Amino acid sequence: MKEKEKKEKNKRIKEKKPVREKKSKAERASFSMRFFIMFMMVAVSTVLLIGYAWFMNLSYADHYKENVKESLRQQGELLAGKLADNAFSVTEPVDLSDMIESIATEKQGRVIVVDTNYRVVADTFAGNRGAYIISEDIMRVMTGVKPYVFHENGHELHYIRQVKSGNQVYGVLILQGRTNGLESVKKALERRAIFVLAIILLASIAIGILVSGVSVHGIKRVNRQLETAKLGRLDDNMPVRGFKEMRVLTANYNEIIRRMMTLDSTRQEFVSNVSHELKTPITSMKVLADSLVSNEDADLPMYKEFMTDIVEEIDRESKIITDLLTLVRTDRQSTEMNIEEVDINNLIDVILKRVTPIAEERSIEITYESYREVTASVDEVKLSLALTNIIENAVKYNVDHGFVKVTLNADHKFFHVKVADSGVGIPDDCKDRVFDRFYRVDKARSRDTGGTGLGLAITRNVIAMHHGSIKLYSESGQGTTFTIKIPLRYAEEE
Repeated sequence: MKEKEKKEKNKRIKEKKPVREKKSKAERASFSMRFFIMFMMVAVSTVLLIGYAWFMNLSYADHYKENVKESLRQQGELLAGKLADNAFSVTEPVDLSDMIESIATEKQGRVIVVDTNYRVVADTFAGNRGAYIISEDIMRVMTGVKPYVFHENGHELHYIRQVKSGNQVYGVLILQGRTNGLESVKKALERRAIFVLAIILLASIAIGILVSGVSVHGIKRVNRQLETAKLGRLDDNMPVRGFKEMRVLTANYNEIIRRMMTLDSTRQEFVSNVSHELKTPITSMKVLADSLVSNEDADLPMYKEFMTDIVEEIDRESKIITDLLTLVRTDRQSTEMNIEEVDINNLIDVILKRVTPIAEERSIEITYESYREVTASVDEVKLSLALTNIIENAVKYNVDHGFVKVTLNADHKFFHVKVADSGVGIPDDCKDRVFDRFYRVDKARSRDTGGTGLGLAITRNVIAMHHGSIKLYSESGQGTTFTIKIPLRYAEEE
């Protein structure tokens, strides 16, 4: 018993425990646009700065080496000229030993003088005088293949130059200079580069925060407005301001909200109209039935009259329901189309034969003109319904002794059906709404003619299902013309 109570208690606790709503995939995303912009700005700045520092370091190193080479070349030319003037002697008639030592000390390197036998005549390194030195570079300079050669070996630069006076070759002069100072300069440059990089990175972060904040401010504003729209408040428009992209985004948002409000208003109006249209016949039938029930003296003719009126109201109700079901079927994008090759000329002939008796009752003349034989891939039942609605309307909303003219033509891609009448026409303020459901230009006359206000809405849907178009041209009191254009070959939408 206690165990049972314990289970019930645990069950109650679980029921009371609040259920956490799962976050959407978008809400779970942790990588924000603002962080991405800031990160990319810092990353790009860092890469560019490092690349610039590396390039400048290499450029300075090359410049430094070029300076050392130029200095060695100038010193070499000066010393080679002195040796040639001194007949390749370092002591007589002028003592050049001090000059040689001075150059070696200045360049932190070595000076070697080699005669044509490749024997060392002078060397700032002690103990090498009289030794022989041979290398490929020395031989090329000695033989005149090249007047001088620069050779780099680690931190040393070797400048080898021929000593010559006229056509007399005395030997070669070798100057060695060191580039040790380059390393210390590089380290100093690296320290400065790191310092500058740190300052610029901090500045990039600050600018990135500012730029990213400004960039996403408009998006946050749109998101806040969308949150408001989710709660059902569609009447708040966003002010169009900010960058060009944000202005376009805001304008598109406002346009979508406007269309949603129009759609919602149309839906409410449609529900209201449906309720009204369905309720009206029922109310009439109830009034008629109540009148019969309450009238105890009603005779057979009165019963027949009232029952006839009730049957008419039932037929009207049935027609409204039928048209509503047709409208719903043609409204669906997934509605099946029974496409087949149809003789459009014959189809219009059949429709006109059905409509002609109605026209003859009011002495309305119907003429049909076909410019060529037209065969198209269409849904015959649906297209027949659409064309019948248009032609019947041309008869119903016409004047007595008027006319209806139907023409058929085609080009290489479309066939065109034009229905013109001499009827009452459509006012300018009603043209944009004649295809709306339950909309009537003249409500009283529409009911008298048996219209439900759904015919043109069904027609437009059917033509759209065939990937065609319908246009209206009308002036109040001067008739109406409907022009329909439909492809000759039906193409399935992917």
